[in-house]
Amino acid sequence: MQLGWLALFYAAYFAFVGLYSPFLGPYLKSIGHSLDVIALSLGMMQLMRIVGPFAWGWLADYTGNRVRWIRVGTFAGFFFAVLAFLNQQSPANLIVLILLLNLSISGLVPMSDSYAMERCAGCTGKYGQVRLYGSLGFVLAVLVFGAVADRFGFESYPVWACAALLLGFVAALKFTPDSARTPSLAESAPLFTGSGFKRLLLPGPMPLFWLAAFFMIFSHGVFYAYFSLYLLEFNYSELSIGGLWAFGVMCEVVFFALQARFFNRFTLNTWLCISFGACTFRFALIAVFPELGWVVVFAQGLHALTFAAHHTATISWLRENLPSNLVVRGQAMYATIAYGLGGSAGTLLGRLAWEFTGPSGAFALASLGGLIALILGWRFTIACRYSGSALLTR
Repeated sequence: MQLGWLALFYAAYFAFVGLYSPFLGPYLKSIGHSLDVIALSLGMMQLMRIVGPFAWGWLADYTGNRVRWIRVGTFAGFFFAVLAFLNQQSPANLIVLILLLNLSISGLVPMSDSYAMERCAGCTGKYGQVRLYGSLGFVLAVLVFGAVADRFGFESYPVWACAALLLGFVAALKFTPDSARTPSLAESAPLFTGSGFKRLLLPGPMPLFWLAAFFMIFSHGVFYAYFSLYLLEFNYSELSIGGLWAFGVMCEVVFFALQARFFNRFTLNTWLCISFGACTFRFALIAVFPELGWVVVFAQGLHALTFAAHHTATISWLRENLPSNLVVRGQAMYATIAYGLGGSAGTLLGRLAWEFTGPSGAFALASLGGLIALILGWRFTIACRYSGSALLTR
C-alpha cells in the first residue's frame, strides 16, 4: 500500500509541475501582471532548485526523518500557493509568495526519491513502476487543464494548482515514518570522511560524476526552454508540438515501467554513459534535421534514455554508493548541481547561442553538452574501476 501512496504523491506533485511550468505565465497575464513579474515568477522554480534541495536534504539526513520534511514541504507549498493564487496580490507580494512556494517544494523530489528507493528495496523495476505515475500526472494535468483553459479561460487555475499540492500532502500523510537506519558499510569509508560539501563533492572520482550530471541537464535546459519555439521556427503546428512533447513523456513512462529488465543487463555506470551518448545523438539530430518530422519523432523517443534511464541510474548509484546518512543530501546535491545550476546555465547559454548562431546553434550546444557529459562519464567509469574502493564499483 505504501507504493500506492507514493505513486499518488508523485502523480500529484508532477501534476502541479505540469500546471506551473506551461500555465503560470498565461494565468498571471490573464489577471493583469506585467511580463517582468511573469518572468520573475517563472524563474523562481529554477532559482530555488539551486539553493533549496541541499537545505532540505540536510534536514532530512540530520534528523533521520524524511517523511516529516516531505509533509512539511508539501503543506508549506500548498499554504503559500493558497496565499499567492487565491487572493489578488500586488506584484511584490506575489513574487515573494511564489519564491516561498518554490523553496518549500524544492526538496520534495530528492527526499521522496530516496524514500521510494528504500521502500522498493533498491529495486529499479519497482521504483520505475512507482515513478512513472509522476510522468502520467504531468501529462494528464497538461492535457486536461489545457482543454479547460482553452474553453473556459484561466480563472480556475488557482483551484487546480492548490488541489494538486493538497492531494500530495494527503498522500504524504499516509507514508510510514522512517525507522532507525542501519549504518551501511559505506558509513565509515575513508572516501566520505570530513564534513559539509566536501563529503559529497571531493572524494575520489566524484567531481567527474557531478560535472557529468551538470552537463547532462545543461543540455536539457536548452531543450525545455526552446524546443517549442524551435519547432515553430520550422512551421510545426501547435498540435504537432503538443503531440511531440506528449510522445516524449509517454516513451519515458514506458521505460520506467519496463526498466527492471533493462537495468539487469548493464551496470549503473554503463547506463549513465548510454544516457549521455543518447543525449549527444538526440540533440544533434534535432539541430541538423529539424525539417524531417520522422527524425524529430525518433529524437523525442530518445527521451526514454536521456531522462528516464539517466534519472534512475543516477539516484540508484547514489543510493548504492553513498553512506546512508548522506543519501538524501547526495540526491539533493544532484538536484542542485544538475537541475538548478545546469538547467539554469543551459537556459541562459541556449538563449545566447540562439541569438548569435541561430536556432540550430542552440541545439548544437545541447548536443555538445551531452558529448562533454559522455566524456566525463566514461572517465568516471574508468576511475571507479581502478579506484580500489568497493563504494565506487558495482
